[in-house]
Amino acid sequence: MDKEELIAQMNAPVKFQMVASSTAIIESNDLDIDDLFDISFHKKKEIAFRAAWMLEYLMTHKPEQFAPYVDKLLQLLSEQKNPSAMRHYAKMVVLLTDRKAGPIYKEMAVNLNFEPVIEVLFTWLVDPETLVASKVHCMQALANLTPRYDWIKDELLETIDYLMGIESIAFFARAKMVKKQLKRK
Repeated sequence: MDKEELIAQMNAPVKFQMVASSTAIIESNDLDIDDLFDISFHKKKEIAFRAAWMLEYLMTHKPEQFAPYVDKLLQLLSEQKNPSAMRHYAKMVVLLTDRKAGPIYKEMAVNLNFEPVIEVLFTWLVDPETLVASKVHCMQALANLTPRYDWIKDELLETIDYLMGIESIAFFARAKMVKKQLKRK
């Protein structure tokens, strides 16, 4: 499937079967992951969101296929400005850094330089325009990185304490979990 066909499919009106049809596209293996990354920056926010969702799906369900694109994900992270797509990009960083990550990602993560990613995650976390779901994923990814970058812990705890006074209940609930995780380290 070429890029224009993929955009056309993603531009179709949302139906209850959107997840099923997106999944079918992925499962067909007739998909260029570079195109998906490009489309995740599409000017039409719904199309960008669907492409980012498909990237996350690929990462979780087809790690061998997605793994060669991890560097690209990390390079593009700072460029992502679509609030809905940011959620999936941040979630993919969580999946990559999780202590329960799949073996292919654990092995890769050891050799990756996350410092530029950390800066983006903190920026998104404190930005009032960032959606709560994205902030929650940023917070979790940063917590996941504390064993490797111990300086994150104090900075993240301070940031969480500040944000707990101004964010929603959804943020508050995850913040409590992340603080508990950080205290164990």
